[in-house]
Amino acid sequence: MQLREYIKNNYLITDGAMGTYYEEKYGEDMVLTERVNLTNPERIAAIHREYMEAGARLIRTNTFAANTMFLEDMETVCAVVRAGYELARREANAFMQSHPGEQVYVAADLGPIYDMEHMEYEAVMAEYQQICDTFLECGADCFVLETQSEFTYIEPVAQYIRSKSEAFILIQFAVDRTGYSRAGLSVQRIVNQAAECAAADAYGFNCEVDSTHLYQFLKDVTFPEDKPVSALPNAGYPCVLRGKTIYTNNAAYYVEKMQLVAELGIDIVGGCCGTTPEYIRSLTDRLKGEKKPGKRIGSTSTDPIKKHRSEFEKKLRNGEKVFVVELDPPFALDIDKVVNGAKLLKEAGVDLITLSDSPMARTRMDAGQLAVRLQQECQVQVMPHIACRDRNVIAMRGSMLGMHMNGIRNFLVVTGDPVSRADRECVKSVFDFNSIRFMQYLKDMNQEVFSEEPVFYGGALNYQGTNVDAIAQRMQLKQEAGCGYFLTQPVYRAQDAQRLRELKERTGAKIICGIMPLVSYKNACFVQSAMAGIHIPDEVVNRYRPDMTREEAEETAVGLSMDVALWMQDFADGYYLMTPFNRAGLIRRIMEEIKVL
Repeated sequence: MQLREYIKNNYLITDGAMGTYYEEKYGEDMVLTERVNLTNPERIAAIHREYMEAGARLIRTNTFAANTMFLEDMETVCAVVRAGYELARREANAFMQSHPGEQVYVAADLGPIYDMEHMEYEAVMAEYQQICDTFLECGADCFVLETQSEFTYIEPVAQYIRSKSEAFILIQFAVDRTGYSRAGLSVQRIVNQAAECAAADAYGFNCEVDSTHLYQFLKDVTFPEDKPVSALPNAGYPCVLRGKTIYTNNAAYYVEKMQLVAELGIDIVGGCCGTTPEYIRSLTDRLKGEKKPGKRIGSTSTDPIKKHRSEFEKKLRNGEKVFVVELDPPFALDIDKVVNGAKLLKEAGVDLITLSDSPMARTRMDAGQLAVRLQQECQVQVMPHIACRDRNVIAMRGSMLGMHMNGIRNFLVVTGDPVSRADRECVKSVFDFNSIRFMQYLKDMNQEVFSEEPVFYGGALNYQGTNVDAIAQRMQLKQEAGCGYFLTQPVYRAQDAQRLRELKERTGAKIICGIMPLVSYKNACFVQSAMAGIHIPDEVVNRYRPDMTREEAEETAVGLSMDVALWMQDFADGYYLMTPFNRAGLIRRIMEEIKVL
């Protein structure tokens, strides 16, 4: 019977974990299980047999980590893939011969390969395609692409397989206990997008969470159509005991929750890390003879609820020019200059104070916590920068929840400057997200957590670079991820203003143009020579003299800032003023001058 027909009337029960069960069964926890396809294939074959005897009718090949992240070259990868498929196919055929009337399906199993921060997109796709071609040469007619966090590769890989075969394709994603993937996709968003993936026959979830959490997520999902869905959670959550990762044996509890999962209309059920043949046997016994219910199908509109918008957002959307001023959080505890500057700027009519998040990877006071203090004490809207460099997904989400609780609604999302080479031995970057991924994460939080009072977030725009098409494309990706506006690098040349005008015409984005006053000859020389991404022509530096008084230099700074503002007046949605050395009085004066243009 074809797999597609089997699923229509039956639960498809899969096998459980290969890697963790191999470690438990053979006492080896320092071996790459996939390599055992070549070094000791009968051990892998024995595990396949155990799962089939336990009731599994979909067996995944032992090839999850068969890629160059874990193996030395593609020749070895392809050898492991061939051996893995042949082992599983041989054991499935032998089982069916000894169990007349039983049908076992073999799935070519692929895990995630590198993301684009490690390899170029084309190289990753080429590796996926070579692995798929190897499986197809072996006769594979079912593929499982599992433990994914996003669709960047999954959709094109599924389309590639479909272009060459009528194989059954199951795509599976991993979410954590918050209900989000590492790339920031929520369960509902994954369901919506996966259901629209024409090349995939089925989709679902595996790994990361236990059966309880997966049930809690799936029971609240609305399915857009009746495409088969899978659920393969972990046995539970591991602990480390004497250097070994241990999963508690709780098969009875696992099966109890998995029955609830199945009753949601889930078609494909099984296990991931920590599950063993005992789990699958108990699951098979529990579901034997059970009739599959239908799914809850309905509208899955994900448009954010539009209410309780921030005043800054309302003004920007209404087409009014806005003023955003950046103040620097201190390196230590004294916040008097920042507080006094915020109060002065509020009197001048600033729309938003923004606080940078440890630029250049130098530790400053936490921007989010300082934002809460300023907003409460100065009664002015504050926008902290959110850098993806320093916090993992758990900390990022917790920080957003805490700031939202304290009334912060505006954010600037940046990837973050990398840690300097000198500090890398003692300071580690995190980068669970880049700016686009975290924007997508916030977009989902706006729909599911902050629906009544969504946050409003923007992105940084480095307009420099020879490829304006690539810059515009990245802006559009951010806009698709919910980015409401862009703050630009400071402008010092008419040609830079023209570049921003062109980007606005191409993308339709709200662009808040950067102005950073230079307050002395020394300051101008430093920025010109030491700040990457900022281009200051000699004629700007030459407007300053080494022997200028502070007052003369500030007059020059005001004049230069007004020239820049005039270049951008016809297209700028607002001005982003960067305060040099906490000179809020200078910024106030520039704001007042710009307002009367």
